[in-house]
Amino acid sequence: MRPVVVKVGGASVAGGALEDLPSMLSGGTRIALVHGGGKQLSRMLDTLGIPTRFQEGLRITDERTLEVAEMVFAGSVNKELVRGLLALGVPAAGISGTDGPVLRVEPVPGLGRVGRVVGVEGRLLEALWSGGFVPVVAPLGLGPEGAYNVNADDAAAALAVALGARGLLLLTDVDGLLRDGEPVPALTPGECERYVRSGIASGGMAPKLRAAAEAARGGVPARIINGGRRGALAGALAGEQVGTLIQQEGAFA
Repeated sequence: MRPVVVKVGGASVAGGALEDLPSMLSGGTRIALVHGGGKQLSRMLDTLGIPTRFQEGLRITDERTLEVAEMVFAGSVNKELVRGLLALGVPAAGISGTDGPVLRVEPVPGLGRVGRVVGVEGRLLEALWSGGFVPVVAPLGLGPEGAYNVNADDAAAALAVALGARGLLLLTDVDGLLRDGEPVPALTPGECERYVRSGIASGGMAPKLRAAAEAARGGVPARIINGGRRGALAGALAGEQVGTLIQQEGAFA
């Protein structure tokens, strides 16, 4: 069975869509989680007096910022998420993209130690799945100078395409891409970019739409769904109209 890649934030798992995971696992679905943690990183940088700068939504990452990012992403956020999943009965195992390495990256010009995924190695994930574990992947990748910060939405999309996943599920705090207060049911990759350029998809929704579009171009349908709603993950995998579906033109029924 082809796996499912789920991208989650760095928040608590209680009371939300991740409570669907035990039943999904009991049905034989192989799942890999990729998590973010930008808010936690910003708080830690503020505490340490390290300035935060962004360029086109991506965090400019110097050596000091990277050191803190690795501590937060692969450390506190990853392990807190793993503990939350274990409390739900999900046999989770936390790793980062530098382990294996799962994610190989090249530097993004002008952003310091920020990487763009150029290669995925799935053997470590396969080993964890074979052992009955759910991999929980922190958004770091291995590049020419060591570890690099990676946008978690982009990492999840690259992983989904490389694994030939049956779907990419991007969890957020709203019911998909909203237009006039209602979720847009379905989009093509080209329509995603038009929504971003128009400003309707702004803030954190823009990188999610772009990541979903990349997955769709690679043959993996993606959905943006509300991670706070129990049943949203199971419903999406069952083919229900949940959130916003992004897939290639011609693939819609």
